[in-house]
Amino acid sequence: VIDESHNFRNSGTKAGGATRYQALMNKVIRSGVKTKVLMLSATPVNNRMTDLKNQVAFITEGKDNALETYGVPSIENTLRKAQGKFNEWLKKAPEQRSTLTLLENMNFDYFQLLDLLTIARSRKHIEKYYNTHEIGKFPERLKPKNITTDIDVNGQFPPLKNVNLIIQRLTLAAYTPLKYVKPDKQAEYGRKYDQKVRDGTSVFKQIDREENMINLMRVNLFKRMESSIASFYHTIKTLYESVTTLLEQIEAHTLTEVKEYCIEDIDIDDLDPDFENLLVGKKIKVLLQDIDLVRWQQDLEDDQKALANVLQEAQTIDENRDAKLQKLKAVITEKIQYPINKGNKKVIIFTAFSDTAEYLYHALAQWAQTTHGVHTALITGGGKNLCTLKKAGKELKEMNTLLTHFSPLSKERHKIEPDATDEIDILIATDCISEGQNLQDCDTLINYDIHWNPVRIIQRFGRVDRLGSKNKAIQLVNFWPNMELDEYIDLENRVSGRMVLLDISATGEENVIQNDNDNAQEMNDLEYRRKQMQQLQEAVVDLEDIDGGVSITDLTLNDFRMDLLHFLKDHKTLLENAPTGY
Repeated sequence: VIDESHNFRNSGTKAGGATRYQALMNKVIRSGVKTKVLMLSATPVNNRMTDLKNQVAFITEGKDNALETYGVPSIENTLRKAQGKFNEWLKKAPEQRSTLTLLENMNFDYFQLLDLLTIARSRKHIEKYYNTHEIGKFPERLKPKNITTDIDVNGQFPPLKNVNLIIQRLTLAAYTPLKYVKPDKQAEYGRKYDQKVRDGTSVFKQIDREENMINLMRVNLFKRMESSIASFYHTIKTLYESVTTLLEQIEAHTLTEVKEYCIEDIDIDDLDPDFENLLVGKKIKVLLQDIDLVRWQQDLEDDQKALANVLQEAQTIDENRDAKLQKLKAVITEKIQYPINKGNKKVIIFTAFSDTAEYLYHALAQWAQTTHGVHTALITGGGKNLCTLKKAGKELKEMNTLLTHFSPLSKERHKIEPDATDEIDILIATDCISEGQNLQDCDTLINYDIHWNPVRIIQRFGRVDRLGSKNKAIQLVNFWPNMELDEYIDLENRVSGRMVLLDISATGEENVIQNDNDNAQEMNDLEYRRKQMQQLQEAVVDLEDIDGGVSITDLTLNDFRMDLLHFLKDHKTLLENAPTGY
């Protein structure tokens, strides 16, 4: 049994050894006795139909023609054709991008493949076809609460859109040294660092890679600013220190006479310590002697000045002036004083960034214990787990232990620690727990920042929106920047360079970098994105219901089959007595 099987959607490569995928395939699936495989995933497909290929390979032992006798001559070709149909569908205008138009054009062997190997169940399917008296019901989803806040209680910190203008004007020259390499030296660096693409006919230039990286850095700065002033301050401070260090290195270099070197002769993997002061960059090293230092230094100094100004503004916003934090405290207080379900004080607070999570823990933990008498825990992917609840005088830090004390009923704590009575009521976490966790003791989930991908928000809410919940109703709370939705979408579009298009084929993660510059398509994507975000503000939706999305449930025809079986059962006499057709 492979839980969260979408983690194996890529076989991957690994220098010096086998990947997890290859090890599982060779040592378990293909070796020894015949192995039956059950894969579980809410998101089996990312943004490519071919994401199924490597997961299906576990069932077929990697044999492309394993399903030939069932009407699927080639698994790989079937998935490739389906991807082509899906790509054509994505190019349609939003009003034409319906599930029906996709189903009408999809190749039949794709349906056959899914029908043979998948069992897809949506919330609607379960509610319609299963006996919920036996298996339990889903809790009622209350309408989402949408909260907008400024950054500064005193209103002195510049608005989000103004700070974003500063971000856009940053050259981020510290991270693009190749851009400043002298023209007569550029060919040397191209030979050393440019990489041939898989087809061998084109080259991915390192200088282009750096340009893409700084675009992503601007996106990261924008999202961190939206997340919390603390996260934004931390990132700006790191950038400022990097720029300052480089300027000091340039100044020291100009005052020292050194021997000329050639970058192609320097072994980056076995670097002599004496060379360190002559080079800049981490993995990609550049000799200072090869850089137009006058131009680079000027851009670095411009960035340093801009970063210093923003840093000075940001560091004045402490916890008392943090408007968003104060609003969060108010939401928690209201929830505890007026619980949605009697006696339930539990809240999950999700954020995309670990430094925001740590900031919230230190700001809320003692306050929550003193003011409301509840315990708080922090869980991040980096392992910096913290908790105010102690056992035998020691602080609890292990993730599963924390989750068990937060959701003792769903995690069946009584079987592990029958004498335990204390619980955690406030859980602050990153997306490291957004999948595969049953936390339905909780009835309120807060998105402290809005993820680029609306599907991630749905996945987060799935931690509490589960069958058999003891709660009659559950609540989603979303924090948004203090601006109109259209203005927010436009701001995201400008900061990313181009609108993010969500390719949701049964789940969807975002496709961050788009190469298509067609203006009409871009406008379609903007409208597509706006509708999705509007949905998040108005209701809690399922994966298959998100605007413009396609669920694997839609493609398996399970609902059609169930309707047909029920019809045959309910109208058996009618069908048996029906006249013969012609």
